[in-house]
Amino acid sequence: MIFLVVALAIYIVFRLEVLVATLDETIALVEAESTKLDSVIALVDGLKAQLDEALSGAVLPPAVQAKVDAIFAAASTNAGKITDALDLNVPTP
Repeated sequence: MIFLVVALAIYIVFRLEVLVATLDETIALVEAESTKLDSVIALVDGLKAQLDEALSGAVLPPAVQAKVDAIFAAASTNAGKITDALDLNVPTP
């Protein structure tokens, strides 16, 4: 009987260690994704700044300007959706 209790205790400790390791791995993956997301947002912001600088003083035809505006509006919307999803599912450190 004592052997069974000890074996069960060892099993429980082992399972807890596996659970903690799995949670640590999940936290690391979420943090890595947050870093990737920040990089994507910085890239989009950087591209927009470079485009703004390159086009300063230039006048684009309205149809071209509308396409440029649509690209950055879509990128901002997508970044917002990703940020909202992360806010709902990732605890603040």
